[in-house]
Amino acid sequence: MNAALEWAATVDPRWPLLTFLVLLNLWSTGLVILSAAPRREKALWVAVIFLCPIIGGVLWFVFGPKPWAGRRG
Repeated sequence: MNAALEWAATVDPRWPLLTFLVLLNLWSTGLVILSAAPRREKALWVAVIFLCPIIGGVLWFVFGPKPWAGRRG
């Protein structure tokens, strides 16, 4: 247990944040590609996600097309 704590203390704190950011960008890019949006809009969203990596994924979730918007229950 002590070795794990020593290793955790030596890890650069930027690595978990970078890993989260890369996973968020890949996940949101996958959602863009699988969406029903027109091809041109998809290309624009992918560009926004990768040119603004910190807020690109968040912008997609806020302003992107919603798959549940057309459903009525």
